[in-house]
Amino acid sequence: MRRLLIACVVIFSSCKRHEPEAAPPPPPPPTAKPPIRGVAGDHDLRVMIAELASARACELVRGQFRGLRDPKRADVVTGALWIRDCKITNDGTRATFQLRASGWQWAAQSQTKAGATFALRQYVRFDAAVTMRGAFDIGYAPKSHVVSLWFSPTGKPEIEFTPVGELEVDRTSAWASILGGLSSVFSDSPEQLAETTAKQQGTQQFQTTLADGLAVTIDLCTGLSRFNLGRLPKGKMQPADVGETKRVPLELQPGGVMIAGPQLATRGMTVHAETTRGGARVALMCAKDAETIAGNFLAGRPTSARPVLGQVDVRGKAKLAIKPAKCPVVTVAWPLQRSAVTFSLLRLPSEIARSTGGPLLQCK
Repeated sequence: MRRLLIACVVIFSSCKRHEPEAAPPPPPPPTAKPPIRGVAGDHDLRVMIAELASARACELVRGQFRGLRDPKRADVVTGALWIRDCKITNDGTRATFQLRASGWQWAAQSQTKAGATFALRQYVRFDAAVTMRGAFDIGYAPKSHVVSLWFSPTGKPEIEFTPVGELEVDRTSAWASILGGLSSVFSDSPEQLAETTAKQQGTQQFQTTLADGLAVTIDLCTGLSRFNLGRLPKGKMQPADVGETKRVPLELQPGGVMIAGPQLATRGMTVHAETTRGGARVALMCAKDAETIAGNFLAGRPTSARPVLGQVDVRGKAKLAIKPAKCPVVTVAWPLQRSAVTFSLLRLPSEIARSTGGPLLQCK
């Protein structure tokens, strides 16, 4: 204790004898780093978007049945595309989309050869492998509250289009039948020419359809989401496809089948159907059963109805409602008679949005 007191006295005495030194000024605060708004930050964000999109995009498209438009009447659906498999690989912001699909589309064409006419009137069934290289981008429009996720191709899609089954060419005159029998003289039979033409036209149609990529859009105010081919500007929802609007008429020929979906129906599902020509049988069924029907149609086997959740015959207007279903639900339609039918299908967008969880934002 004494030593402590002596030490205090010495320190106090020294303070009395010397003037205190000025304390050094505090160091200046570090200069704030500027916000990253350049290419590096944007590049990293786009890499993240590409990785997230790749992780979810295939889940959105795999197993989908999409309407195929008539090449000469873009507002009419005459076939179906079944996306059977999907794979996406990433390299930074670049991505490669690989799709394997099957489908069918009505073909009504004729060709004149050496003064004779050969006609093709049937569903052309096909398999297709598609490879697209491009990049993902995202956009958001605050006014409409629409989120857009675009896949933008950087080149022409690579298409392997293969017709499935036989193409039956109708020789519409005696002279046509004779020429068809002399296929060696013309190097290719009418059936071979039809298959070559179908392959060329199918490849071209796929390249044209996929040239502008694809997009997923989400309306945050309602929760409605849509996947479709092509890319609309920021703030615009992708157009409604088969089963979502009466503005897209469908044409079915005798022996044909139309499939659309799947959609969630955990709270039930109601479809409004309307025919403007002929009659149609419309059924709702689990996706796995609809895929069996699609496989049978592609193989040329009967497409009799599998177990259905509900069905209705439509001549004019009709409504089909089912109870909540645990499985994804697909809409399937057949002609009621051996003549063509034109019809439309509608599930209200509000019901579709509720099935996927409803609004993500409280909008005014």
